[in-house]
Amino acid sequence: MTSMKFEMWSLGHYLMMISPFVIAILLFFLTQGKSDKYKRLVGIILSVICVVLLILRNIEIFSISHKIEPEIIPFQICHFANFVLLFGFLFKNKVWLVIAFCFNLPFAFLSLLFANGLENYSTLYSLRAIAYIWGHILIVAVTLWAFLAGVIESDKKTFKVGMISILLMFVLSVPINNIFMKIMPGFTSNYFYSFKPEKGTPLEIAFNLGENIKFLGMTFNPIYLIITSIFGIALYSLLYKLLQVYNHRVYLTKVV
Repeated sequence: MTSMKFEMWSLGHYLMMISPFVIAILLFFLTQGKSDKYKRLVGIILSVICVVLLILRNIEIFSISHKIEPEIIPFQICHFANFVLLFGFLFKNKVWLVIAFCFNLPFAFLSLLFANGLENYSTLYSLRAIAYIWGHILIVAVTLWAFLAGVIESDKKTFKVGMISILLMFVLSVPINNIFMKIMPGFTSNYFYSFKPEKGTPLEIAFNLGENIKFLGMTFNPIYLIITSIFGIALYSLLYKLLQVYNHRVYLTKVV
């Protein structure tokens, strides 16, 4: 990564990927032994910073195009993740926090790993580039810290409600993407990556296994949607199991 332009697999890229883990561990030790109220306040403050970064990014996008476009509406996985974290901490909502860990965290990290989109920015000093880098770093760091600090609780109800909520949003993203592209011509709406995969990611393999079809006025790739749904369910379930095991271990440590 140079001073102005992002480069994949550069030193800067590796530092970007490592940063959230370093921040999460530092937060864990800084808040260790603190009350749940204190940890919740830390979570709220950091989540607010994420939301502010997103708002500044959207203001910059609007100032350039002077149009409301899909990129400004925070339905994308990592965009609405900021609000998932904020509402999770603010309202002590177990379901939102579980969704943040089992769903938003892995996709936010994948955005740091496969950060090809950053190469399209002419400079890293734009609000959009800064929000991309620090927004994803903070989503991963804050969620991972909440996990390590034992803030995210697990039970069967939160698992089921969280899973159903994500699947519903994924299914709804298909008609929403199609509607937005009709009412906002010239722009691509790709919430939940249900319209097409991000370039340079493994999701391209799944997309190429099928092809787009038109049905009820909508364009979508059914094979791609089925494969990504299975992948999402498997990933969500795996991370939830990890959450259960970790929480049980923390509980036994406290009892002993």
